[in-house]
Amino acid sequence: MEIITGLDFSLKNSSVSLGKFDGIHIGHRFLLQEVAHQKDLVSTAFTFENRKGSPRIYTQEEKDFILQGLGIRREIIFPFNEKVKKMLPEEFIKQILVKQMDVKHICVGTDFRFGKNREGDIHMLERFQKRYGYTLTAVPKLTDENGIISSTRIRKLMDSGKISEVNRLLGSPYFMIGRVGHGNELGRKMNMPTANLLPKKDKKLLPNGVYATTVNIRGKQYNSVTNIGKKPTVGNYSVGVETYIIDFCGDIYGEEIQVFFHEFIRPERKFNSIEQLQCQLGQDKKEACIYHEKRQKAACIDI
Repeated sequence: MEIITGLDFSLKNSSVSLGKFDGIHIGHRFLLQEVAHQKDLVSTAFTFENRKGSPRIYTQEEKDFILQGLGIRREIIFPFNEKVKKMLPEEFIKQILVKQMDVKHICVGTDFRFGKNREGDIHMLERFQKRYGYTLTAVPKLTDENGIISSTRIRKLMDSGKISEVNRLLGSPYFMIGRVGHGNELGRKMNMPTANLLPKKDKKLLPNGVYATTVNIRGKQYNSVTNIGKKPTVGNYSVGVETYIIDFCGDIYGEEIQVFFHEFIRPERKFNSIEQLQCQLGQDKKEACIYHEKRQKAACIDI
């Protein structure tokens, strides 16, 4: 996938969907797949660079991974600076979408707003179709029995630890990408060595606790159990992510891996001794193995 940053670009034959795409949930996926299915056009996701503020469900690197998997061939990461904020809606259509992107098809949600003071909307995009030579697909917000599917709703579910519901709305398991670093090697001393990831500051994490997970290493999937937290039994650490990979033996220090979260096992807690912690980690592994066995049986039945 080609990734373009900044304001200086000149493209041809674009089919584009525009949005923040925080989480790239099932509503976003519908828009992006519509774009990807346009024949003879280059599928393009137009998003904005992550600004400082609330942590995002997915980092930019993680969003890139998802977009490529959805068949998006080109991503534009647009700056949200003062010049862009002051751009009139028609100027944005004419200069950015038409002149610089050669847009032929646009797919957005019905609530999409753009331009100065968010004055542009789907009605304006619709009015300018003939003048600028593109077609427009406007898609209503996706809903379920609990209301509108949105990144805000998913973040609230994450805060409540409802990982199964989070994954359903995302359309695939919530994950994080990180490089394996050295920890205090306490897990190794307890015969449960872990891969330690230090999450990026703009990454929104699940509540501290233990989860049944899977890990992608060099393109191969392994069952695992993961702890998010500060390791209160052994000290006072920053929040980290530690993953014990079941039935795996190998040196992956410095490698980039993906950890997919499937089910909550228990909250993080402080134990009275290392021996109690070791006993609990053994139980966590058993719980994760039971979950993975059920998941694999269910997958066989679906096939």
